[in-house]
Amino acid sequence: MSGALVLALDLGTTSVRALLVDRDGEIRSIASRALSATFPEPGWIEQDPTELWERSVDVLREALASGRAAAGDVAGIGVVTQRATCLAWDAATLQPLASAIGWQDQRSSARVAELRALGIPINTMASATKFEWWMQHDDAIAKAAAAGTLRLGTPDTWLTSRLTGGAAHVTDPGNASCTALFDPQTLEIAPALCAVFGVPFDSLPTVEATSGVVGEMDPTLLGSPIPVAARAGDQQAAAFAQGVFSPGDAKLTLGTSAMLDVHSGDGPAEFGPGAYPLALWKLSDGSRAFCLEGTVITAGSCVEWLVDLGVAPDAASVDALANGVESSQGVIFVPALQGLGTPLLDDRARGLVLGLTRGSGRAELARATLEGIAQRCTDVIEALGASGPAPLAIDGGLGQSRLLVQSLADFSGRELRRASEVETTALGAAFLAGLAVGVWPSPEACREVIAPPTVFEPRLSASERESARDRWADALRRAAGDP
Repeated sequence: MSGALVLALDLGTTSVRALLVDRDGEIRSIASRALSATFPEPGWIEQDPTELWERSVDVLREALASGRAAAGDVAGIGVVTQRATCLAWDAATLQPLASAIGWQDQRSSARVAELRALGIPINTMASATKFEWWMQHDDAIAKAAAAGTLRLGTPDTWLTSRLTGGAAHVTDPGNASCTALFDPQTLEIAPALCAVFGVPFDSLPTVEATSGVVGEMDPTLLGSPIPVAARAGDQQAAAFAQGVFSPGDAKLTLGTSAMLDVHSGDGPAEFGPGAYPLALWKLSDGSRAFCLEGTVITAGSCVEWLVDLGVAPDAASVDALANGVESSQGVIFVPALQGLGTPLLDDRARGLVLGLTRGSGRAELARATLEGIAQRCTDVIEALGASGPAPLAIDGGLGQSRLLVQSLADFSGRELRRASEVETTALGAAFLAGLAVGVWPSPEACREVIAPPTVFEPRLSASERESARDRWADALRRAAGDP
């Protein structure tokens, strides 16, 4: 081990950041860059793979410089990314063959509807139908497939391939389980599922342990080779940092979307409507963990929408505006800007504002938006059976809104424990990498270096909570187009 520092590269939907973390779990430095997206047709979301890569290198270099460290001081790097976004590139040149298709992209919605009609539990966020769309509509990708030079993967695979100069074409169980091409029994990509979607099996990555060295960084990138020691999905990494280590443990990440993950043991669990059995991780000792995941598709993106409308200049101002009034004065906002996720799985539902009067203003709309996100998160908590007495771990940038988190505690009737460190996702990647190279001896040792959380207790009475949930149920029906 060349050093006791660990790098984490966190590629999100709207930004990429790098953290330099020491053995005590302290963040020595952070570097961040914004990422762009394009919307070539309604419901389509694309990103530039070259920008994702170049911005990633930029932040890694800046994090080292800001932390006054050299690559030789770093024991390993962990990569954590948004999941299910699709990338395609050439095996020899590593050059992208198409724009990345974002995980929120809806272009395969008709195909998803066909599959659901057959009883297949899938949604538009899964990678499989996006890969299938490429094979049917993109000549460059079809040509590369025929030539045997096509490489397909999610962002963790793309970044790991570029970091290692093309030597490692890999993913991990957590990311792979978001593709709809994963066999949870074997922890491998399933050739039979690839055949169903017409996706070339040989173009896809192999599935390696989440925490484990798969190669070294190209030394020309940072000055010295660094072991590439972990790759994880954003939700899985956040769960690891939050100590979701035992069945029944759960965390809710409040970001662009909101994701609830409930530990279900060492194998996939039975699931209800809108719940998805996913792998959490596989460690280098062979231990594995699974979860049930539920989704609020638009959470933080609703706050961004308010900013785009000019309601407030930035996200922090939205929160301040909402805190400027004691209530929404009866205004209810349903955050269904891209449909409704768990448990309804209604892609046709749309955002809805109810209860407007002449006296309704920007502050009431801002407060209703945050409360609406909290209500949708409560829907997911109830659907996944996570509404018991145990405290629920909270993290994510949107979780910095005390109003939102307190509203969630009130509507769910749960004690919430908000992570002290907002960079939970990246910290999880650092822990997983450090675990692989011996910076930390065990998952429990990683958890011990985390600062205590902030606790939120519910304040509503049982009758007040029931009344608020009843009003919300009526609003949901209207957003879905029901009378």
